Amino acid sequence: MKLTTALNSFLNHFYNFTDLSANPERSISAQEFYESVIVRAVQSPEFRRRLVEDPATVLAEIGVRLPDGVKVTFVENTDRVVHIAIPPYVGE
Repeated sequence: MKLTTALNSFLNHFYNFTDLSANPERSISAQEFYESVIVRAVQSPEFRRRLVEDPATVLAEIGVRLPDGVKVTFVENTDRVVHIAIPPYVGE
């Protein structure tokens, strides 16, 4: 299995089982997030550019409000560079 295939499978699984509701006024499902952000970023160069440059604004447009003090960064994977985020260190 290719690394990119494995990562896409993992991300799809993650988004399908995670509640991403940051705004109590509007709940967004993980599937909605996947379709409205991830899929759209793969299909639209303009949306992708905006998402990388100003993620908080783009997320707010689809109803995801970030809690105060929380910053989200989107990075682009390529054929030659793959970013994998690891969870925060929690100690031993």
